[in-house]
Amino acid sequence: MLQQLISVIPDIPFSITSLAFLITFIISIGIYYLAPKRGQWVVLLLYSVAFYLISSKPILILWLLGAVIATTIGINLIRAGNSRGNHQLATAGAVIGIAANLGMLLAARDLLKLAPLGISFYTMQAIAYVLDAYWGITEPDGDLLHNGIFIGYYPQLTSGPIARHEQMHGQLFAAHRFDFVRITSGLQRMLWGIFKKLVISARVGIVVDTIYADPATYHGLYIWMAMFLFMLQLYTDFSGCMDIVLGASECYGIDLPENFRTPFFSRSVQEYWQRWHITLGEWLKDYILYPLLRSKLFRSLGNTLKKRLGRKAARQIPSYLGMLCVWLLIGFWHGGGVKFVLGMGLWFFLCILTEQLMSPIMKRVTDRFGVDTEAFGWHLLQSLRVFLLVSVGNVFFRVESLSKIKQVFKAAVTGWNPWIFFDDSLYQLGISAKEVHLVIVSVLVLIIVSALSVNGSVREKIARQNIVFRWSIWLSLILVIVIFGKYGPGFDSSAFIYQQF
Repeated sequence: MLQQLISVIPDIPFSITSLAFLITFIISIGIYYLAPKRGQWVVLLLYSVAFYLISSKPILILWLLGAVIATTIGINLIRAGNSRGNHQLATAGAVIGIAANLGMLLAARDLLKLAPLGISFYTMQAIAYVLDAYWGITEPDGDLLHNGIFIGYYPQLTSGPIARHEQMHGQLFAAHRFDFVRITSGLQRMLWGIFKKLVISARVGIVVDTIYADPATYHGLYIWMAMFLFMLQLYTDFSGCMDIVLGASECYGIDLPENFRTPFFSRSVQEYWQRWHITLGEWLKDYILYPLLRSKLFRSLGNTLKKRLGRKAARQIPSYLGMLCVWLLIGFWHGGGVKFVLGMGLWFFLCILTEQLMSPIMKRVTDRFGVDTEAFGWHLLQSLRVFLLVSVGNVFFRVESLSKIKQVFKAAVTGWNPWIFFDDSLYQLGISAKEVHLVIVSVLVLIIVSALSVNGSVREKIARQNIVFRWSIWLSLILVIVIFGKYGPGFDSSAFIYQQF
């Protein structure tokens, strides 16, 4: 009944890339800085509620409200238990807060097959808050509205990042003065994110969809191209979203944690995942992996292994088992089906495990042949290997079913068709020749900016240049988005890939 009710509610085209959002966002900035300093957080709370109601099915805000209420109840029980020295009461608060949040997540995703906006992200943030309060890492705040703005802060609702209470609490309730330089910097970052999403990701996604829709026709190198282009689409979509929300938050004077750090420059799959979706990786490490390794079960396993196989095995095997549990959880988080567990879970676990086991051997080989492992060429080869491995794994993420995945991999090794790069075949994949050239130029710009960002903020570097150069850069970016951005009737630029999680 609930599913039928929700299905008939019309969708409203309101997202962080829409003109409606940009207008209301600018208005909210004006109200925010005109409001009394102690009441600025109330402006954010009201706008966050309005944002959720407009950008999602309004009834789905009940899940967000439930998360806030459940977290507040748990936090107040933890506070009461700590103040009275009653450890059992504090533990009960933690259990209630965690169980209620997880229960609502599973009920929405697995029972009702619903996808409330940002539910996985704010659920993880709420659970981290409850555990940090229970462990004494952060000061618990029992105020329902305070917890409402922490859990429901609108920039994070689209696709994260997952912030910690100790990072955000002081910022959300501090008095923020109007800072033209900071607001300008935030708007510039938003502009860069919109460029990634509307100019690059939107077009690349059309090519990927065309190839994967008919692997029997588009076989051989077409499939490999789709694998690599999906990585580009996913990166520009997700990191573009992060640029927009982090830039928007910066305009309010609030710094959200970074979620990407040039992941394609990684030398190993493990390093890649330390640079990609950083806040998810840190959450899994702090709240799943480390508690698991410290558990009685794993300590007992370590002691047993130490007696039978030695100290090295006692250290490595429990770590690998803990890592396996984390990767299986990642697969479940991305969808829960067999294809997600295999592709997002076991595949990347095996890649990282193989890298770690082969690391001593590779070191001996490179030392034996005098390979300069810090040279650009060696770094490039390592990064290309990582890009290939991750692209293969993401087939499980992108393709709809295991049978279709099998068909795609079979098509990838069927036929040898290098001529597609030398005739007009690439111009028959849903976008025109001009758009293909636009994507190539845009990706080159993306690579240059990414390389420059390794040694510091590109925005700060541009800000140190003369006014003519600065304005030329930003006005050119605006014109490129206006002229070449994919938007308007018939095109859904609002659907970020990770928004469904």
